[in-house]
Amino acid sequence: MGLPSWLLSPRLWDFLVDGVVSTLIILTIVWAERKIAARVQMRVGPFHVSPRLGGYLQLVADAIRFVMQEVIITADSYRVLFVALPPLFVALALTPSFLVPLSPHLALLSRPALHYGILMGIAILFYTFIMVVGIGWAVNNRFAYIGAAREALIITAYEIPVATAFADMFMIYKTIDPIEIVAKQMYIVGAIYNPAAFIVYIIGVAMATSRFPFEIADYEGDVATGPYSDFSSIFLALTYAGGIYIALFSYSLLGALVFLGGWAPITPGPWPADIWGNLAAAAFLLFKTFVLMLFFVFLRSVMPVARLDHALSFSWRWVLTLGVIATAIAATEYFVL
Repeated sequence: MGLPSWLLSPRLWDFLVDGVVSTLIILTIVWAERKIAARVQMRVGPFHVSPRLGGYLQLVADAIRFVMQEVIITADSYRVLFVALPPLFVALALTPSFLVPLSPHLALLSRPALHYGILMGIAILFYTFIMVVGIGWAVNNRFAYIGAAREALIITAYEIPVATAFADMFMIYKTIDPIEIVAKQMYIVGAIYNPAAFIVYIIGVAMATSRFPFEIADYEGDVATGPYSDFSSIFLALTYAGGIYIALFSYSLLGALVFLGGWAPITPGPWPADIWGNLAAAAFLLFKTFVLMLFFVFLRSVMPVARLDHALSFSWRWVLTLGVIATAIAATEYFVL
């Protein structure tokens, strides 16, 4: 007896693979960030919970602790927003990963909606960090206000360069369809087509997700975690300890599709005739996503924290200039290729 048709639905498999693997990747990235920073600083890092696994299950213990802690809502906060914005932040951060395909035949969306998946993902990610400004306002204390104001300024510094980097690649590929974009990278990935755009993407994502040296809005040594300073228990897990990493996953997944070739050079057959081929393509795409995330968290170990005015000046002067250069390269390739 064959399996029910609903069990072979590519939408179901996309949802399960994306949900399960993204969770494992995010847990591994948080563990790797701690271990890498510890090694650079000549420490051990997570160890006592599951020492044979290098302390990997410390993350599970932390998650249980967050869930079991008492939920505290400060008296001066705007309670509705205080409770509603953290889960909304996480939901928006994760949504873009469900809007793009994991292989040519493994996607949650169907055409023509899938054609606009990357564009919709970028737009949602830009809205996601407006939630951070709202979170800081909802907390209603001086550190949260300062962090929210810093986040608002940083948003103005990275959105245009990141949008420009993706637009440049769309110009080179002459399409916004993610499946066609991957097909055009079968032999040369986008980062080689336009290295300037790739560098702009890297810097912009580091700014967007508070990666060092741009951990300015929520730097513990300066503004006591900024917008998240009065959050505890599950709310802290959803924001400072979780939502930012989920957004990093979504940004990295989009970057892997546009700049690193996606699942190429694997070319699986139609679903469900070639289930294993499509799952292999999805695994390769998610591996590239993991590598990108690993690079971003590695920055914590080797970069200092920049001043806000230095970060804004750097973005508006140099990153935007590099973005213009990337656009010139894209325009040249658009007419030549």
